Amino acid sequence: MEIKKIGNRGTLFTFFDLGMPTNVYTINGNRYIFIIDTYLGPDSMKEIQTYIDREYGNKQLIIVNTHNHWDHVWGNCFFSSEPIIAHKLCKDLMINYGKEALDEQKDYVRGNVTLEYPNIVITDEILFEEDRVRIFHTPGHSDDGLSVLDLEDKVLFAGDNLERPIPFITSIHLDKYVRTLEGYLDLEVDIVIGGHTSCEDKQIIRDNLSYVRSMMSGDTKRY
Repeated sequence: MEIKKIGNRGTLFTFFDLGMPTNVYTINGNRYIFIIDTYLGPDSMKEIQTYIDREYGNKQLIIVNTHNHWDHVWGNCFFSSEPIIAHKLCKDLMINYGKEALDEQKDYVRGNVTLEYPNIVITDEILFEEDRVRIFHTPGHSDDGLSVLDLEDKVLFAGDNLERPIPFITSIHLDKYVRTLEGYLDLEVDIVIGGHTSCEDKQIIRDNLSYVRSMMSGDTKRY
């Protein structure tokens, strides 16, 4: 695992077990500590909890699932007593398909994984004013996507909506994906992080937007 400090209050934890980088991001807010995505299970989250206890102190945790895919939610069970925020569709998809994914990908579990579903679901957005953290619906890679904006550090964590070299798309609603990416460009952010990317600037948004628009037009030859 690689640990990188971001801005004044963010920490990026990057794991490499899957043969590609996969990120968990934390924000040390004024009132809450936000943990965004939970990777492959409780063993991975123990490392992050140890870091939080040492560096952040004793605050209430808020867990956020950016979407339902197994490589971002299996660690939920480590935080079963904490608030876990996700889009309503994310919870529905986890209930309907989570067991199947766990059976199919069981070789990747880290620790004793049991499926823990989000216990706070949203359909639009939620703003933690005291912490200056905005969590909002951003369909794209999948229809249940959430993104997290740190308004103080000007950091956007976009989940799997942003990838290199091109985005991996599981949704058929490309028009919504375009609107999400266009909305990202309107945000006042300096650092942009995807679920499997390094820290970047807004160029990754422009590059992904160009690809999705090319898909809509049926012309992706240059990719």
